[in-house]
Amino acid sequence: MFEEKTNLTDKVLIKTAMKRLLIILFTLFALTSCYEKKSNDALKTYKYWAGTKPPDELQLIDGKYLQSAHWTKEYIMYLKFKPTKLWWDEFLKQNNISEDKSDWTMPSDAPNWFNPSETSVRYGGNTDFDQGSRYFRDTITRICYLYEIQL
Repeated sequence: MFEEKTNLTDKVLIKTAMKRLLIILFTLFALTSCYEKKSNDALKTYKYWAGTKPPDELQLIDGKYLQSAHWTKEYIMYLKFKPTKLWWDEFLKQNNISEDKSDWTMPSDAPNWFNPSETSVRYGGNTDFDQGSRYFRDTITRICYLYEIQL
């Protein structure tokens, strides 16, 4: 009989410990996955967006990044940079991005420096999942502007 009480007490203690552990793990998950990321720095913007350091083929100029605190990692990114022609062509090819000739309106929250020139070619918007992301490359200066949104 004493052994049955001890066994029952052990089970209650284990259940209590498991409940506490689950509460602690849930709290840690909630706190670590729910903070926003913001940057007005070109290097940080690129790192947040690409998940890595920029290659030598890119000269970063300006950036702005905002990622929501939501676990789905919704973000809006603006980036101004000068890539090599090879890098730009590969970027378009790997992401299946083609020239865009449809109507497009500049987002109202675009930073002042995000101003593609009249000699820029606009790319993007050719998928069923288009949320408004656009990519620009000036044909004379080769300066590129990326606006990417994922909601």
